[in-house]
Amino acid sequence: MISPFHILSLLATTVSTFVVAGDEACFPTKLTWGEIVTTVKTVELRITSVPDDRVVRIPRINNPYQRIFLKSDEKKTQLPFVPEVSEWLITLPEAATAPATIVIETVGSPQLLTHPFIVQPLAEGDFVLPAHHAVVHGRLLRYEPQPHKNTVGYWADEEDWCQWQLNVTQPGTYEVHVLQGCGEGHGGSEVKISVGKSELTFIVEDTGHFQNFKERKIGALKLTKKGSQSLTVVPVTKANAAVMDVRQIRLIPSDR
Repeated sequence: MISPFHILSLLATTVSTFVVAGDEACFPTKLTWGEIVTTVKTVELRITSVPDDRVVRIPRINNPYQRIFLKSDEKKTQLPFVPEVSEWLITLPEAATAPATIVIETVGSPQLLTHPFIVQPLAEGDFVLPAHHAVVHGRLLRYEPQPHKNTVGYWADEEDWCQWQLNVTQPGTYEVHVLQGCGEGHGGSEVKISVGKSELTFIVEDTGHFQNFKERKIGALKLTKKGSQSLTVVPVTKANAAVMDVRQIRLIPSDR
C-alpha cells in the first residue's frame, strides 16, 4: 500500500524562446493565436486566430491541472492535450472557431518555470520535492501534469536527467524517500540521486504500471552546507524501455 506523502538553475530550451518577465508567475500575454490571461487558479487562452493545425501551443506551466476545456462548453469536455518537454499542446475541436477561450484549471496559482522553484523546508524540517517543480534536461524527459500522472516521466532516454532546487537551512543527514512507478517488466534500472558530493544509488522497482506509484525509502544523503543547492536524479543504467516515473521525492531529517 502506498503511504500518503505530504502535499532550476537552467531554463527549458523552448520556454526560453518566449518573452517573459522576471519571476515565475509572469506569462507572455500576446502570442500568435491570441493572449494568455491568468486568475488565482486558472489560465485562460483567449484565441483570436485559430492555428492552421488547430493546436494551441503554450510554454510549460509549473502546475498540475484538473481540467482543460472550452469556456463555452457547459459539459467542460476535456480537450486533447499533449505535454512536450517545454511546451503544452492543446487541440481545438473541428467545430471551434475564433473567438474562443480555453480554460486550464490549475492546482494552485499558475506559474511558469522561468526560474528554478526553490523548495523550502517544512516546519518539521522535511523537504517535499513534487514533480511539477522539477527542471528536466535532455531529449524526452518531461513533466506530465495529467491528473492520473502528475509525474516526471517519458524517461526513455537514459541520457536525460532532472533536478530540484532546495534551500538548506539545517545541514545534516536526510533519509530519501521516492514515490516511483515503473511498468511491468521494465524495472531494474540503476539511478543516482545526489546533492553536492553526497550521493546514493538505487534500483528501480517494477510496480506493475508506470502510474502505479510506490513510496520507497532508498537511503540517505548528507547535506553539508546551508543555502540553495540542487538535488539531481540521473540514470546510471536503463534496464528496459524506460527508466521510471517519479511523482515526488521527500527528504526527512534522520535525527527527527
